[in-house]
Amino acid sequence: MEEQRLRREFINIYFTTIKHIETEISKPLTQFRLSFEQYQILNDLATHEVATLTDIVAKRHVTKPAIARQLRVLRDLGYVTQASDNGDHRRRLLQLTPLGKRVEAQASALSKAEFDRWVAIMGEDKLLDLLTMLQTASELLLDTPAPTTK
Repeated sequence: MEEQRLRREFINIYFTTIKHIETEISKPLTQFRLSFEQYQILNDLATHEVATLTDIVAKRHVTKPAIARQLRVLRDLGYVTQASDNGDHRRRLLQLTPLGKRVEAQASALSKAEFDRWVAIMGEDKLLDLLTMLQTASELLLDTPAPTTK
């Protein structure tokens, strides 16, 4: 496939599929006024995979300002609180509120149902192939520094 056509096809898939996947995966979360990223923070807190903003940054490979913006929304919605750690007052611990726990449980059930729908439509093998391809793209493209321009 010539480079120009390959680029054009990639752009087409980006706009018709990749952006659509984000919309579809986020659809069940809109009733809770959550983005997929905000839901993942709630889920990470609920499963005790993270406890601080810094933990989230390390797990999700996102900047501190980006996570701080997401946390502000979650606090404003009443889903998350932030308090100083008794052992180290510089460390700010995140916790789900009772409302946050209920919302996370409901959102998780809806998110799982949406993913189960994808499995039913595509099959596990095709989804695994897609995941493998995306992981390879991540390793080759995102982990390789772009050449500097002069």
